[in-house]
Amino acid sequence: MGKNTFFLIKQLAITDFKLRYNGSVLGYLWSLLNPLLMFGVLYLVFSVFMRFGNIENYQLYLLLGIMLWGYFSEATSNGMSAIMYKSSLISKIYFPKWIIIVASNLTSILTLILNLIVFIIFYIISGTTLTITGWAFILIVIQLVLLSFGVSLFLSAFYLKFRDLQHLWSVAIQIGFWLTPIIYPLSQIPEKYRQLLFINPMARIIEDSRNVLIYGGLPTLKHSLITFGMVFFFLILGWIVFNKRCDKFAEEL
Repeated sequence: MGKNTFFLIKQLAITDFKLRYNGSVLGYLWSLLNPLLMFGVLYLVFSVFMRFGNIENYQLYLLLGIMLWGYFSEATSNGMSAIMYKSSLISKIYFPKWIIIVASNLTSILTLILNLIVFIIFYIISGTTLTITGWAFILIVIQLVLLSFGVSLFLSAFYLKFRDLQHLWSVAIQIGFWLTPIIYPLSQIPEKYRQLLFINPMARIIEDSRNVLIYGGLPTLKHSLITFGMVFFFLILGWIVFNKRCDKFAEEL
């Protein structure tokens, strides 16, 4: 990646991050308040009324799941429509279109970093001890970023032609939230159906994150290889489809 390409990605990402909260009273605080407000409501409901709070460190369990899913939702949703919102830039200068998707995802990564700082504060307050397995979280975040980028590429390749994709993906994100063990533990799912949940790579990523950060465990080598295999499948698929359709973007804008 050349210096000019890196500079363009950085500038696009920073500009997107600033514009996202431009004119807002609370500004960047919304990137923190959104997941925290959802966490507060869900924690109250599922630790008091529905009694999922018997999970060890449930507050961390829930908060981490919400933040990681929130990143995936934001990165893919914004990445899907990024080409359309940068149409004026595309018409003025030539550059690889995938740069726009990278910049869009990088903006979401900045939000994720802010959210993880909040998580660290909760982590310290809870008195949980970080074990040596915590280093594996870096690899899991890489999986999350690559998966989100691949899905973003795939969705953006078709969005200009099929604008209804935005609404379909919004529904899919909502359904996926409840089909992923974010609020509830795997123990609530009948054993014969648990493996079906892991067809969803986000379920694997969220569960692995909790194991390495909160419970001091590590996924098996087989489990990790399967997760990376899923991630690279979506990444390669998204890259191939995007590059096949990117020449048609100008006429579809």
